[in-house]
Amino acid sequence: MNKRSTLAALLAAIAVAGAQGCANAGSLSGPYIDPDQFTKVPFGSQSHWAQPWRSYGPTVPASTFVNGTGAVFNVIYENPDMIAKMLASHGIHHARVEIGWGLMSYDDETKIIPAQEKKVLANLTAFKKYGIRPLILLNAHQAGPCPYKLTQQVLAADAHTGDMTVQLKDTSGLKVGYSGLSNIVGYVMGEQLITKIDGNTLTLAKPVPKDLTAGATVQVATLKYRPFSKPDTDDYKETVAGWQKYVESVTKIVSDALGTTDAKDKGFDLEVWNELTFGGKYLSINNYYPDKPSKYQDYNERSIYTNLVKATADVAEDHTSEFSGVQIGDGFANTMPWSASSEEPARVAAIDKHPYPPRRSYPKNNPRGNNLNAKYEIDPYVPTYDALFPEYNATSIQTENIVRDMGPITNNVGKTAHGRLSRTVNGTVKPTTVWITETNVSAGVDNPSVSNETALLVKAKTTLRFYSFFLNKGVSKVDLYAAMSNNRKLGDKELGIVQANFVELALKKDAEYPADDSSYTAPALAATSRMVAKMNNGLDPSLTKTHPISLISISDTHDHAQFKGDGTSEHPDLYDRDVFAFLPFQVNSHRFVIPYYVMTRDVMKPLDPEKFTLTLDGFSGKKASITVYDPISDKTVPFTLESAGGQAAKITVTAADYPYLLIIDDPTLK
Repeated sequence: MNKRSTLAALLAAIAVAGAQGCANAGSLSGPYIDPDQFTKVPFGSQSHWAQPWRSYGPTVPASTFVNGTGAVFNVIYENPDMIAKMLASHGIHHARVEIGWGLMSYDDETKIIPAQEKKVLANLTAFKKYGIRPLILLNAHQAGPCPYKLTQQVLAADAHTGDMTVQLKDTSGLKVGYSGLSNIVGYVMGEQLITKIDGNTLTLAKPVPKDLTAGATVQVATLKYRPFSKPDTDDYKETVAGWQKYVESVTKIVSDALGTTDAKDKGFDLEVWNELTFGGKYLSINNYYPDKPSKYQDYNERSIYTNLVKATADVAEDHTSEFSGVQIGDGFANTMPWSASSEEPARVAAIDKHPYPPRRSYPKNNPRGNNLNAKYEIDPYVPTYDALFPEYNATSIQTENIVRDMGPITNNVGKTAHGRLSRTVNGTVKPTTVWITETNVSAGVDNPSVSNETALLVKAKTTLRFYSFFLNKGVSKVDLYAAMSNNRKLGDKELGIVQANFVELALKKDAEYPADDSSYTAPALAATSRMVAKMNNGLDPSLTKTHPISLISISDTHDHAQFKGDGTSEHPDLYDRDVFAFLPFQVNSHRFVIPYYVMTRDVMKPLDPEKFTLTLDGFSGKKASITVYDPISDKTVPFTLESAGGQAAKITVTAADYPYLLIIDDPTLK
């Protein structure tokens, strides 16, 4: 009997068992893996019922998980060693850290300014020591966009809001088009660029934003390069060449610090740009000239988004040895849905995303667009429920979902092909991956009514959900924001996967890493460490072609739901079985670790563990060793093997609102 006929026989036996008196169970209305869940919700539409992440179900090499866990390294003091050790000791493989263009020396662009060099090198030294692979963020934030000189100048006369001229006591060293008043309102270096210098009088491109008094001190910056401007102008060429010099310099600095100059893999990766939601004025010269000069009119200011990525890729293409093993990610895609795999240069490995899940209440916060019901029909009905959960951006609740880029199904946003298999190079598909370079649950745990213990538990649950879900569904890096809380007063109630008491310890002078760090280890890191250990047990790092383990059917006897519908087939309840996440990873030829959980819609509302019956395919149900493990409690979880035959098995498991691990070891697959 072949594999499929054996499975059919098992399913028939299961049906007979149900007819012979087993409790009637609710089951999915269709197959668990169903491309319609994605393809029938085109861009511009949304649905509270469709689960696009269920349109495909890969079995992923466990090395993807082991190598994919990361954090944004936001350590702001000079000794990062202890934080790096805490992360690396608990399963964190890589760290995102910024080396902005503004850190480079004005006089020697191959070097970092002395005031920042020690901190940058301390981070890199810690990464090298503990085996953390850095993701270097290349950025030109408007507060320090490129190499600059900053001087303090004294006003010789009053200047009033709206004035286009100011008088300084000294204008020596200033340069028309490159020097400008800085940080008068907000943090924008050179925002009021100088268009003319006449003695001590400066004519500005933008008006003075507030009253200034004679004798007061103002900051005047001289930028090494003018803001990005119209392609093919001399300004543009000069600035892009400066950016490329910066890319080369950072690559050398990082390689030297990591000791990988002669290595085949330099041991780090690059991300081009952070976000378009803030800090991006330098991307267009017209942000500095309200009355656009004629030579800067009539051009697509957004062209820099693709041009700067290409310019970076060109540097890597032209210096293959220096960039060996260095992957490049397109950070312009972090906060917009338009960047597409099909349009990325061949040297770019990833489209990057910042899928922070929002707090939403429906129907109040329902987005505009075509609402689709459970039958994929346009329908104004919106269910009532609250949402705050890690996988929000992988659902169809909003039309801009990450499955459009991380999934294998090629799809269109407008006329542009998206999906990780949509790029072809010389007629051959060249896949991209997706990097999540910032995310976390950014609301809820900082609520004053939430206890510290609850906050730590919620962070543990969401950390495991972020890593296990996205690293299974087409993402190869997940960098949680952040290593430590940005607000020490909030401590563990704020974002940060390193526990607050350890941060306080690390800040002490001459602090040493504790011999026993258990009381300082956040539940999120402890559980991550346990999950990584399970993935590492027997890991074959060379495994690329996997053997699929499939969830064929799922049922339950409780009909628990994430929200209630109105009882019609168009607006049914969204049952917990509809959002049951089953995420197989293959460790070696015969061993599998499968995180599974109920994808609850509100992580602040704990789910009592509940039972589901699964029919699985792809391993010998009779000969395989099966265990279930809870990485937060560090305990095994009971399960029941209901029946088994051939390459299939029916098991009843307990599921929670965070991943338990179904571990299968099948000696017949060796």
